[in-house]
Amino acid sequence: MENLFSNWMIKAIIQNDLRLPPNRFMNKLIFILVSVFCFSSAYQPAEAANNKNRLTGSVVKGIVERFVAIHYSQKPLDDSISKKIFKLYLNRLDPGHYYFLEEDIREFQKYETRLDDMLRRGNIEFALDVFSRFKTRLQQRLQQLEGFLKQEFDFSKDGKWKINRRDEPYPKDLEDAKGIWRLKIKFDLLTLKLGGTELDEAENRLMKRVRGLWKDYSQYDDDDVIALFLNAMANAFDPHSAYMAAQELKNFDISIKLSLDGIGAVLRWEDGYTVVNSIIPGGAAARHGKLRVEDRIIAVAQGDDAFESVIDMRLNDVVQLIRGKRGTTVRLQVLRESELGLDTLKFSIVRDKIVLKEGEAQSHIFEPEKSSSELPSLKHRIGVIKLPSFYVDFNDRRKNPNNYKSSSRDVKKHLEQFVDSKVDGLILDLRSNGGGGLDEAITMAGLFIGRNPVVVVRQSGGRRVTVHRSREKTIFENPVLLMLNRYSASASEILAGALQDYQRAILVGDRTTFGKGTVQNIVQLPEGFGALKVTIAQFYRVSGGSTQNKGVESNIIFPSVNNVRDIGESILENALPWRSIDSVSYSKFQSLKTVLETLNERSSKRIEESDFFSKTQKDIDEYLNNVKPLQYTSILKLQEDHQRRLEEREKEMASAKPKDTPSAEVSNDIPPEIMVDGYLKESMAILEDYIELKNGQTSKL
Repeated sequence: MENLFSNWMIKAIIQNDLRLPPNRFMNKLIFILVSVFCFSSAYQPAEAANNKNRLTGSVVKGIVERFVAIHYSQKPLDDSISKKIFKLYLNRLDPGHYYFLEEDIREFQKYETRLDDMLRRGNIEFALDVFSRFKTRLQQRLQQLEGFLKQEFDFSKDGKWKINRRDEPYPKDLEDAKGIWRLKIKFDLLTLKLGGTELDEAENRLMKRVRGLWKDYSQYDDDDVIALFLNAMANAFDPHSAYMAAQELKNFDISIKLSLDGIGAVLRWEDGYTVVNSIIPGGAAARHGKLRVEDRIIAVAQGDDAFESVIDMRLNDVVQLIRGKRGTTVRLQVLRESELGLDTLKFSIVRDKIVLKEGEAQSHIFEPEKSSSELPSLKHRIGVIKLPSFYVDFNDRRKNPNNYKSSSRDVKKHLEQFVDSKVDGLILDLRSNGGGGLDEAITMAGLFIGRNPVVVVRQSGGRRVTVHRSREKTIFENPVLLMLNRYSASASEILAGALQDYQRAILVGDRTTFGKGTVQNIVQLPEGFGALKVTIAQFYRVSGGSTQNKGVESNIIFPSVNNVRDIGESILENALPWRSIDSVSYSKFQSLKTVLETLNERSSKRIEESDFFSKTQKDIDEYLNNVKPLQYTSILKLQEDHQRRLEEREKEMASAKPKDTPSAEVSNDIPPEIMVDGYLKESMAILEDYIELKNGQTSKL
């Protein structure tokens, strides 16, 4: 039988990805090269396209071979990696060790050092067998839950619960599992009860949660399971590599370009129904005006085709039915609650391009004459830009390189507006910015440092080191302050590190950033097979140090719970180590040493007198004294702590001064993405001091 792609030359898009995982968070980067991707299969392309489950053994074999060949570490797929895959896959399904039994693990352990050999052969039986057992155990827990909720829980009796069960032993048998599960349910109910939920409602919510979990996993097909297993394999090499299934790749593409073709509605899954969670302003559904929040979509039709029921259908599958090319029509049948009961409605919506405005860079100029009790008494014009990610629309950039959506182009427009408005200083807020396009970070750095080296990238195995320069000329020359936190990662760290090395900006915030100093490429597989996200390089600052594991340290550190929590690259499993290289030739714009000493002194004094930071310090103390050391919690202590916090809040409310009440004087034209909190206020005060020092208005300089 011929290979699946034996005569099929594929242009695989390989783009750098500098983004936090999880988000959590992953963005594409530079369009580097064209590659041919080949692997074996027992099917021809046309046949494979018609199969629901495409990740056959031979396809998996090809994916694994390609991944191992291009990964930055150049590690072999061996027994040590096999052990990691084994642990990661089991923990992905059962991270709290609630479901599998000891007998299950003993049965699985014969494969612990054989998974590398099985993957090289494309043998995927282990993944499917383990998942089947997991569903069996999950169903047993659901049945136990239904039995527990018929009983009454006595919260006056104490009991201890392990906070983090990731390293706890698995239940010995079904009876042991029953005891663990019952205690977990009791604590979950108590937590909801203390949060103000009535006990009956708390029981219903728990039942919905577990039934929803069962419903979700019961709808997994073999491809979904194998995707989980391939992700465990990728994470065994490093925490940012992954296999991206076709649907995940589409969602990834939307997140990086901040746009999609569809109707413009955010959906959620609830009790078997797809429910409209929100309507995106300016989108097709908003203009149409008939679809409402909380409508339950029960059927979908394409154009004039017949309706297809979507009740109990997976949310991702429903989304795929509703999305489509702009200009095409989708018909929806919905259930809507009314005073008379449930109404059934049908209507048609023409799909259009939806721009996700909330993910764009937002800006605001704070004027001295518009200062209020909610802001520092400003003497200068302060421009603030909130940048959620380093986004870029690669498709539009290829088609029209002079007009496309990107974060650097948007920030450039904001900076040009600031220059025209004679803004004295800039605050660039990169808090919780998980990264994005490498070229976007390089271009953006140039807006502040001009055509200079920004970052050094070292390719797989250290075979090639490339110095990346910005091609942009300086747009903004006045003082700059960057706000950062522990969730500022990757491309954010490239920009922050460059501006710090050149002494072009002052960095404030958490002690250090996340510490993700690696580059991922998105390698698109043939249509329908998704993509590989593979770590292929590590980046270094022009001063020679990597941000990997260590992050970028702030010049001025704010009190924050993040500073004492376990957050960052260094705590992730299988994270690559920190390294350094020789620095490149670059010239600092200035020396900030004396200025920083003065700014730190003034900031420390303000922080000591600040109500906001006083409350922040209480949160830090609470975490250090009562949360971080806590290995177990008890039913009685949980209730005692809750009562203590209630009493403390009542005292705070009783002693609150009028100035603590939010002021209505704050301008309503501030974008909601720009949070006017204590951290931003202190950043403004620091920037005001910096501008004065820069202008020589104090002898300290």
